[in-house]
Amino acid sequence: MSFIVNLDPNNVPQLLDNIENQGYAVLENAVTDEGLATFRQWIDEVSAKAGKGYHAIFGDVEKIDHTPLAALSENDQFRQLMQLMAEKSLGRDLPQQNILSVLRCVQGESGKRKSNTFHYDASVITALLPIEIPQQGEARGDLVLFPNLRRFRSSVLFNVLEKTLMQNKVSRYLLTKAIGKRLVKPMTLDLQPGNIYFFHGYRSFHANGPCDPAFRRATALFHFGDPHHGSALTRSIVKVNRLLAK
Repeated sequence: MSFIVNLDPNNVPQLLDNIENQGYAVLENAVTDEGLATFRQWIDEVSAKAGKGYHAIFGDVEKIDHTPLAALSENDQFRQLMQLMAEKSLGRDLPQQNILSVLRCVQGESGKRKSNTFHYDASVITALLPIEIPQQGEARGDLVLFPNLRRFRSSVLFNVLEKTLMQNKVSRYLLTKAIGKRLVKPMTLDLQPGNIYFFHGYRSFHANGPCDPAFRRATALFHFGDPHHGSALTRSIVKVNRLLAK
């Protein structure tokens, strides 16, 4: 079964140029209709077990063999594209790393509380695949981001301190209020299922916007390229963030 259309590594310079200049890049209709249908069937099975609230699956700590999440993250063309984008963004080769894949299902009141949780990712490149985006209700859970807000940090400690300052309840509350009063204006992406959206997750402060609790917003996220690969401090923080996300 074909999940994804042919990915041309020669597109990497244009994708990175779009990320740098407009904050994101998109490959339209990158995932086939058959691939989307398989994802949705699997999500129905996952949601039937997890219930109608928010839930997430992390591919590096949970068994995802023979799932569409694994099929896409292990696709050779997709991995090559992600690696080239990450290495060219940093200007250096990276040690052997895997793509971290995540399934997020935002729904119900618990999902509503996951909105506007602005953060920086630990990885250079983040790829977002919308699978189900609400077409009804008051809010669709659009991607909201302040693109390329910071540089790649050479210091692990500085990175941690910066994220601690910005990724807390008080900072997020104040930022959400400022957005509501239009004191600051983030970029908002109207997500279309089947497209793959790329951005510098490490550099961009981002979150999903409010999502109507009556509907399900399902996305697959793929992260590649840890600039601080091998750092025990980074690994510890990632583990804590996983527990909070769950």
